[in-house]
Parts: sequence; C-alpha cells; structure tokens
Amino acid sequence: MNVIRADVLAQASRMLEVVESRSTGAAERLHADPLAELAAWTEIRVAQVPDTQSDSRCSVAGGYLHDTKPPTLTVTRSLSGGRQQFTALHELGHHLQKTDARLGLAVRRQPANPEAFEDAACDAFASRVLLPDDALAAWPTDRSPRAADIVAMFEQTQASRAACCVRAVERLHSHGFVAVLDAAGTVTFAAGRGDVFPPARGTSQAATPLVAAALRRRISVQVDTTYASYRDGSTSLELYGDAAWSNDYLIAVAVMDRPGWKPFARPRVEPDRFVSREVTCEVCDTDFEPADRCSRCGTPRCPTGHCNCTLAAERMCEGCFQKLHPARFAGPTARRCKDCTG
Repeated sequence: MNVIRADVLAQASRMLEVVESRSTGAAERLHADPLAELAAWTEIRVAQVPDTQSDSRCSVAGGYLHDTKPPTLTVTRSLSGGRQQFTALHELGHHLQKTDARLGLAVRRQPANPEAFEDAACDAFASRVLLPDDALAAWPTDRSPRAADIVAMFEQTQASRAACCVRAVERLHSHGFVAVLDAAGTVTFAAGRGDVFPPARGTSQAATPLVAAALRRRISVQVDTTYASYRDGSTSLELYGDAAWSNDYLIAVAVMDRPGWKPFARPRVEPDRFVSREVTCEVCDTDFEPADRCSRCGTPRCPTGHCNCTLAAERMCEGCFQKLHPARFAGPTARRCKDCTG
C-alpha cells in the first residue's frame, strides 16, 4: 500500500541529495529527460520489457534487478512516454536506496512493512524530480486539491498522471487518497496520505459511488459519500469524492474532510476509527491484517506463511529476468526457471 507520510517525504528529499552528490546537475537533467539521462549512467542500465515481465509487487509497471551487472531498471514497453519516465525514476529510487548506506538504513529501521516504505519513497522521489515545488505554486495551500487541478497539471507539464497524483497526495489536508483509473474503473496507480490506504493497482473501483457515477455520466462528478474497495472485498469508511476525466483516464480524489471542491464539509469520523491495518504480502499479493510475525526477520507473515525470509530466498531467472521462488527452478544450480527451460 503506497502511503505518503512525513518520513517518506524526508527519504525522497535525501534521495535527491544522493543523486546530486553522485553527479552535479543530475536532478535537473533527470527532470528534463529521465530516460536520456539514465542511458548515460554506467552504474545501471535501463531495459524495456513486455507487460508480463514487470514486477507486480511494485506500485508501477517496472522492476529493479540488483543481481545483474550493472543493476537493471526495467520499464514496461507498452506504457505511455510520461509513464515510462515516471517508472524509470521510481526504479532508480530502488537503486538509490539499495546502494546508499544512509537511505538503506532508513528502510531497515521501519518497524513494519519496510518494502512499502521503500516503494512509497520511490514514488515521492520520482514525482519530485518531474514536478518541483514551483510547479505546485498555483494550487491552494489551505484545502486539498481537486481532481480538475490534477488533470490541469498533467496537461500543462511533461509529468505523468501518476507523478501528478503523488504530488497531489502531498497536498491533501486530510486523510485520503488519489487514484488514476482506466476507462473501466480499474486502478492503474494510487497513493494515500495519513491513515487511508489507497486501493491497490489492478483492483476495480467501478462499483464505488464516485467511480460508478463518473463511468455512467462520463463527466466530472463530486459525491458526498464514496469509499475505496479492497482486494479482500472490504471497503473503507465513507469519504468525500471528486473525479475528473483526463482523456480515457479518470482521476479520483477521496478525503475524509476539507475537500477542495466544497466550501464546508463535516469530518467523517475520527482518524483512529478509520484505518484498516492491512498490509500486502510481497510474494502472493494478498491483503491481510498482520497477526503473526516471523521470529527471524520480524516482518508480518501472511496466511500462506510468506515473510521477508521468503523474499530473501528468491533468485533471478536469466531467461525472463524475473525474481522467482526456488520452487520455480528445476534445482539449486538451475539458472533459468522451469517456464524458460520448457
């Protein structure tokens, strides 16, 4: 679950400092053209891959392969140009956090779900490279941004919708989330702030009141009652919602109070009554409430028994360049998975 918190933003700021320390002016060059700048880096390489080879555990359609020499940032080939730029920067964020001691320590010190912290920091880093603070100067400072504000930013800049959404989440004045959905109401990207978990990538929100109204009417809509729908069938408590179309994509903003599109709105509930304390398994992608922790690595164990120890046992297939569980290989010395060896 990609939740933007104060410590996530602090990590993103440190990542920008690391980029500049490695190459003066790199942040500005990345802002101008991330893929062109990264192509000149010798410490990583960027590879475009089919949809099937992106890392489904990431909040973006890409992946970071640290076992290659040099490490590889993978970007899904079918993405739009703007989304490829955002994805490449997101995966660069993983590289920075894996190769800088201070950044890595901040990840390891997370008391719960350090992978989610790392992923959220990657999104915050990528969005700040593409959209510096001065790009948000026209946004209100006392209320949450509207969906139309996010659409306008996307249309007026080179940033992707995902980057615009992350920056919008930073400006939410309430617990809430911002999401990008396709024309069928399926989440392609989402991020949350405070104690609101955003809906996961790939989940359908078509039945939620806000998205259903937008899909039915195909115009910008605001509702006083909506919610997020999660993979396990549960929903969040009620939120105020605003949605606006950006070509064939829908931008949705949902907050507990102080919506930017209403002059006054009563807070829904106290924040500590709202949040579902679910986390997502990094192996099987199941949402669950952590009731058991691994005694070895200290991370929550999903109902199937996966934890960070499971991730540590994974290795990369030299055929499809995916990190897979050892059971997917014919033996401990096999360099290609069973799918690649036929």
